[in-house]
Amino acid sequence: MGLWVISKRQFDVTRLKRSLSSKLSLRIIKGALKVQKNGKYLFEEIVDRYCDGTLTGNLKIKYFPVIKLLNVVRHSFGYSEEEFKIGLQLKSTKKIFANALSSLDRYGFGTPQGFADPVMIVWNFTNNCNLRCKHCYQSAYAMSPEERRANELHLEDRLKVVDIIAERNIPSLFFSGGEPLIEDDFWPVAERAKKKGLYLSIATNGTLINKKMAKRIADIGFGYVQVSIDSADPEVHDEIRGIPGVWERAVRGIENLIDAGVTTCIAYTHMKSTHNQIEGIFKLRKELGAYKVVIYNYIPVGRAGFEEDPTPEQREELHKIMYDKLEAGRHVIATTDPTMGVYCRMHQANSILLAHYADLKVKELGVIADIVGGCGAGRAYGALQPNGDFTPCVYMPNTTVGNILKQPFDEIWNEHPLMKMFKTREGITCNKCGAENEPVCGGCRARAYEYFGSFKSPDPGCIFNKELYYDFMEKYKKGEEYELKEKQPEVKEVVWNLQKK
Repeated sequence: MGLWVISKRQFDVTRLKRSLSSKLSLRIIKGALKVQKNGKYLFEEIVDRYCDGTLTGNLKIKYFPVIKLLNVVRHSFGYSEEEFKIGLQLKSTKKIFANALSSLDRYGFGTPQGFADPVMIVWNFTNNCNLRCKHCYQSAYAMSPEERRANELHLEDRLKVVDIIAERNIPSLFFSGGEPLIEDDFWPVAERAKKKGLYLSIATNGTLINKKMAKRIADIGFGYVQVSIDSADPEVHDEIRGIPGVWERAVRGIENLIDAGVTTCIAYTHMKSTHNQIEGIFKLRKELGAYKVVIYNYIPVGRAGFEEDPTPEQREELHKIMYDKLEAGRHVIATTDPTMGVYCRMHQANSILLAHYADLKVKELGVIADIVGGCGAGRAYGALQPNGDFTPCVYMPNTTVGNILKQPFDEIWNEHPLMKMFKTREGITCNKCGAENEPVCGGCRARAYEYFGSFKSPDPGCIFNKELYYDFMEKYKKGEEYELKEKQPEVKEVVWNLQKK
């Protein structure tokens, strides 16, 4: 049975690749990206015709690769044709497809796919924060006004950043921090981004969200908001967050958002000390009426130390809990841990969890899991720092590949040698589970770097690499330097501003 599942998947990938990678298809795709006299892509006119039912006869034959791409996405996410056509009217949705076509034109068909523009940018809007969380990847803290003026973008430049992002085929902008809602500039920047047609979301600690702020978030039109809750036990949460009483304020923030009609998720970071808290988090989600629990992969960077990194066995236990939820039909979870995709595939789940994206239906068209891929650092998404520096991932805060206000975005995203490596995954040694699983995972590149000093190393959190985890921890506890026996050379021509912790 297992072999049949793999061979069927490979057949789907092969068929799709053949359909979208032929010379004729690529010529049609390139033509669809031509800008018309009205300023629109030809692709947008094709989509409009697809939606109003006038894409028939010879036109339907002429643009079959574009229609094929539309149908791949529709079937993969289980949308009805009517639902899908409504969604296609959104500017952010059209950007997704323009991005997909540009990516096929630039990189060809890939598993996982290299994207010509990020599908999402996470903007660490500020390092300023009203909490001092133990696991903060950004090492955020309460900054003085002078520090913020000296080290972070001013409103004028933040608005320029929005314009740069909106000019590209980047559909989604995710505000994080620090605490983004602590900044007065957040509101005019968010309003500008929404007017430009970007899909918006927020990661927040929730403590500042009163009823008035919740309504303002709703009025702007955010797609969803994630509020961080580390435990259903207030004492555990407050101890991790560094300030007593903040659990109650965060929960009140969730309630205010839900009352205002905002789609609200609970963001939970899986740590050693909170390993047994997940069932309580699911119960809290249900009690509050939150949409999903987003389970974040713990990365030992910033204030997050190796001591709190869960063991591979603990991660596998969490995978089983998430898997059971999926199989029971409870689609109330998402995770940023790429190894969950492999767990789903190897246990022949009916769905595959892929990071922020969704739980994709394997029975309908699981092939898209191979296209979207697992770790998206520098390939499907990137991170913007408070001073305008761009990094491949929020968990690589010191790995600067350019500055969005000082260099052309295409040069940063598509031309930087490190970003090219992330897109191809060339030389990455993290496929002990089998090469057929590599597209949906690839291991977390930030974890690989923090442990072994190379972006090409294995992810030690994976159960298949558990000997590396325990070897490292043994050396770490003794205060000894650890080096992989077969350490992979880093990209030689890369020169980036990499500050050691």
